[in-house]
Amino acid sequence: MIKKFNQFISESGPSDYLLYYAFDWDDNILFMPTVIHMERKEGDEWIPEDVSTAKFAQVRSDKENYRLLNDSPEDAFSDFRDNGPKGPMAFIEDAKKAVSTGKFGPAWNDFVECLSSGSLFAIITARGHESPTMKSGVEWIIDNVLTEEQIYSMYNHLMMYSYHFSQDRGENQERVLVGKPSENKLVQEYLNGCDFVGVSSPSRGGSPDNPEKAKEEALLEFQDKIDDFAAQRGLKAKIGFSDDDLKNVKHIEDLYANLSKERFPNIVEFTVKGTKNPENITKTVRTMESKMNETSQQPTGMESSVLKFTQFGNMAAQLNPQGPDQRQDDFANQFKRQTKYLTKTSKDILGNKKRKKKD
Repeated sequence: MIKKFNQFISESGPSDYLLYYAFDWDDNILFMPTVIHMERKEGDEWIPEDVSTAKFAQVRSDKENYRLLNDSPEDAFSDFRDNGPKGPMAFIEDAKKAVSTGKFGPAWNDFVECLSSGSLFAIITARGHESPTMKSGVEWIIDNVLTEEQIYSMYNHLMMYSYHFSQDRGENQERVLVGKPSENKLVQEYLNGCDFVGVSSPSRGGSPDNPEKAKEEALLEFQDKIDDFAAQRGLKAKIGFSDDDLKNVKHIEDLYANLSKERFPNIVEFTVKGTKNPENITKTVRTMESKMNETSQQPTGMESSVLKFTQFGNMAAQLNPQGPDQRQDDFANQFKRQTKYLTKTSKDILGNKKRKKKD
């Protein structure tokens, strides 16, 4: 049966596209309780005031009425960095609080679907945490928030990905995920392939004067990597980015609208989602064969996500049905189809392995 399963994978072959995610964190994935320490002008005096990230996005350009505490980024954003009073634990502690109180952002389901599908992604945030700090937060989410089914789906996708693209064809990976998921070798390889970028981190020069430009640079770095990845495998890629800050969204939309085909020859489509208003999420799509198009209706196969992702070949036809009678109306239905399919194929492998042990 293992041979039959491997033959099925081989015959399926890689799909035409590799699909990737890029996310802002605050007010997009989670509504974090972290505050920015500022001062608000009242008459001739400046009064200390802590503001949420959502309010900061509104007032950060109002130089007449708001300024950073003591005019110091270090003081204002101390809770957004690893050198504040809580140290590197500040990020994960606030993530735990956000999850425990149900403060999920408009892109939360996209992010969970991304993890459940084993999709490579980039976290690109204005925060000043270093990469290991944010990675530890995602590890906590995998270990403590994802359901058993979602973890099962993630690992099965990673196993199929390993079969297609690793040198050992996945033979050196554990067939069954046991123990803490984030400590598994294959899951660690997956997360190490993702980007965790705090554009205000010391390793990137501290607080940038232009956070929109800093996010652009991080996104371009991620795209350079996936463009090379696609080229090495003779495939094409698509990428989606989501952010709640209207300035960041507009900046990336302008970037994509003016991007030349030669810059990323192996990326054929760019998608930007604006999540400022969860009730009216905007979406722009740029294909390299057309101008930027705005639409509130997502294309077939993308209804519940920044971008649908399956890395493992023309299994997309089964994992992501495209027919009019099987369109993905929401995350739950799409995930149920994935789990049903993966359960069937995994039982073929694992059942055969168990029988061999008894013989």
